[in-house]
Amino acid sequence: MKRIFIIGLLIFGMGFLPLLAHGETRYAGAFLELGIGSRAMAMGGAYVAVADDGSAFYWNPAGVSTMLRPEVFGMYAAIFKSLAKHFQIGFSRPLYGAGAISVNWIRFTVPSIANYDSENLNLSYGERIAESTRAQTWQELQNMGIGLTDLPLGYSDFQNDALIISLSKLNTIDVDFGWQYFVLPVSIPLGINFKLIRQSLFQQKASGVGMDLGAMLKFGLDDLMDDSRLGKISFAYAIKDVWNTKITWDTDSRHVDRIKRSWYLGAAYFQPIPNVRSQLLISYTLASKFERTHHFGMEYVYYDRLAIRFGIDNRQFTAGVGLRLSIFRFDYAFKGHELGGSHRISTAIQL
Repeated sequence: MKRIFIIGLLIFGMGFLPLLAHGETRYAGAFLELGIGSRAMAMGGAYVAVADDGSAFYWNPAGVSTMLRPEVFGMYAAIFKSLAKHFQIGFSRPLYGAGAISVNWIRFTVPSIANYDSENLNLSYGERIAESTRAQTWQELQNMGIGLTDLPLGYSDFQNDALIISLSKLNTIDVDFGWQYFVLPVSIPLGINFKLIRQSLFQQKASGVGMDLGAMLKFGLDDLMDDSRLGKISFAYAIKDVWNTKITWDTDSRHVDRIKRSWYLGAAYFQPIPNVRSQLLISYTLASKFERTHHFGMEYVYYDRLAIRFGIDNRQFTAGVGLRLSIFRFDYAFKGHELGGSHRISTAIQL
């Protein structure tokens, strides 16, 4: 019990340390903010206190240890009006001693980015903006001398990769309220991510190593209130990029981007509805990085087969459905965005 308390205190305390560096760039590692898993995305990203499937490593590594069976999990999305591709594939497995491990690969790529030689421009940026309003076609811009160049110097894919290894441990304790009351079983999952990040654009490459932490507190209201009609409740806390992950480019200047630390607080309530073989899940997450955002989610599952989900992801509407067939699970999510709504598809195989 003492060891669990010390580890939990360390995890919760990390989120309130002062920033160790001041060189963070707002969009460093932005591909890691896009979300993983159609179920979680359909629920508005309010998943830090749920995190019980193959996407748990992303939302809260502590949740990996709550999985009951090994699982192969993958996701695909064409986002920003199909200008970018987002992939993920991974494997999670419970271990002996209530431990668990998860290994996942995330890739985000923007294809065919043109490279132009800015030194060939005849006017300043402000002058080109003013003069460009007089042109109707690309050729007119070229004739006026305010286009970029006649031809691009080349094309390149902007590739972003992350390899994430998660380790998690499910701790259980019995809270004794005294001989004349009752004993409350409490689960305290703890988890940690180690991640290797690599990026490339044209001939330049960058890499960095980061760490995430997570914790949960789970118990049954049915046990607490001695009422079998009630369900289960979960509270959670997660920190991403604990040490403000540094990404270093192999340029002459050795330019460094830093992914700013972010933290997440969440709560979820799971209510079984045995009369119609259904269950209801309601969840909420408060996230903070450059600003605070609120995430709400709801899931209704009928007969452990068909799921309907809705959510609000920082004022953006989300929705989705899920279907379980034997060892297979298929999930779909739609998320609104100012750059165009996106569709995500996830598949899981439980072994």
